[in-house]
Amino acid sequence: MKKKLTILAALLCCLCLTACAGRQAETVHLPEASPTVTPTPVPTMPLPTPAPMSEADQRVLIERFRGLWEPDLSYETWFSAITDLDHNGRLEVLTASLQGSGLYTWVNCYEVNDSFTNLNHCPDDTQEGQAWPDILKESLSSYHDPATGRYTYVCEDYMRDGAAHYWTGLMSFCLTDGHIEVRQIASMDEVYSDQNNSVKHYYDEHNAETTESAYLGAEQRVFAGQEKGTLSLAWTQLQPVSAPTPAVTAQPQFTAQPQANGPVTITKNPTSESLLVGGKTWFIAHADNASSLTWILTSPQGQTYTLQQAMAANPGLMLEALPEDTLAVSNVPASVDGWSVQARFDGPGGSAVTAPATIGVDDSLSAYGGVISAYYRAYSTGSNTAEYAFGNNLSEYISSARHVGYALQDLNGDGVQELMIAGILDDSYTELVLFDLYTLDNGQPVQLATSRARSRYFLRTDGSVLNEGSNGAGNSIFVVNRLTGSELSPVESAFTWYTGEPTDGCYHQTDGYHYEPRSFDEYLSEQQFTQLITGWESSITFPQLTQIA
Repeated sequence: MKKKLTILAALLCCLCLTACAGRQAETVHLPEASPTVTPTPVPTMPLPTPAPMSEADQRVLIERFRGLWEPDLSYETWFSAITDLDHNGRLEVLTASLQGSGLYTWVNCYEVNDSFTNLNHCPDDTQEGQAWPDILKESLSSYHDPATGRYTYVCEDYMRDGAAHYWTGLMSFCLTDGHIEVRQIASMDEVYSDQNNSVKHYYDEHNAETTESAYLGAEQRVFAGQEKGTLSLAWTQLQPVSAPTPAVTAQPQFTAQPQANGPVTITKNPTSESLLVGGKTWFIAHADNASSLTWILTSPQGQTYTLQQAMAANPGLMLEALPEDTLAVSNVPASVDGWSVQARFDGPGGSAVTAPATIGVDDSLSAYGGVISAYYRAYSTGSNTAEYAFGNNLSEYISSARHVGYALQDLNGDGVQELMIAGILDDSYTELVLFDLYTLDNGQPVQLATSRARSRYFLRTDGSVLNEGSNGAGNSIFVVNRLTGSELSPVESAFTWYTGEPTDGCYHQTDGYHYEPRSFDEYLSEQQFTQLITGWESSITFPQLTQIA
């Protein structure tokens, strides 16, 4: 700024001299100059550097600004921990919550500012709807890079996407300059085709498919040459301000701790779950004023079991008590159908038992195993071509999709799950198309529809299935179908009929589909026909798919 002012003064001086030179005939009277006074320089005082604040005082500061960093405790259970992730002498407070049946971890971070007067929020680079890795642990692996001074922490993340699809991510996070970078180092996808068979795929940090050994060694490879250590985290369960006593430090299993001598009060009941055979889920319960938690399982006959007894009674069933009053249930066999789960909380003020949550087990996935395996073979062997499809009773559209997946949905409310096969990352022509549609008849899969080059099927929001086909340039067909028993029956249709005859035009049929126009069918103008089809297509939806291959 000083340099700019000097240049500006010089330019003004030049302008004045130029103006005077151009007016020599005119007398210019200037005021008498004042004596030059040299100002006394004022010494510049450097801004004071805040003295480092002790850890104890920083903890007091963090508590003072509790209203800034504490999340809403009305609906979910949250924990907090104080640490120094970037080792810069300024503490951070982390708040974390494990939520939902998919075990999604949500985290917020606030750091003491550089003047030790307030807290700054530390944003992270996770996208909207993307959860953090599961950091609610007593310790995490840490790595220090001497070249950059960065400290990076590593932990796994477990998520469920559908009843038979499980994802494990090896994740890292690092706090640098007040910003948190969350990174995926490696991942594994596991898809069950039936109770005892699953397919695993491994990916590196660039989402390129790799081997199991490379997945297992990813952490050592990514952080090779860095100093390995451990980050210890003392998580404390947060309590509402109105709680009678301060929050207490959670134990390794995050079992509810005594808060007061009042009665034990249930604050969250576990939620009933419907699973496929071999599936996995989580039950979560909470209570106030409790010091211990016992999980109870009850058979449809009313007999109660401990976790060990329930696993012995249902071979293959896996039960595990997890942090935050959570019960993990995995590898579910058909024999668990109709069982219920309850949590019993005990404390100084008595005991309380949650309402039962029922486990429903659907064995449809096993029944459809042959169909799913056929599609898996087509992709895993590189045979997903139209020629292969025709020879193996598959939709020829497999040649238009990079991946294929399945979904189960009861389309007509009869309690039977229909199987839908569709493409993932397919081209624009096959987008939203159902490749194949099956139902079960006496436990056996029955093929209801298969999309072909001139006949495509789409799922609609009301459970009906729209078929769009063509028998040539003059005959385009649109049929709304509904599932009746083990058959897909047409209930309404519209088509164009141009054969060079007086009956040419567009028609609407309300009693199913008949190939040729009849005298009592509704005749439509082209505009009316377009409006009708557009209305049908506006309700097309797409099921959430579990990837097969």
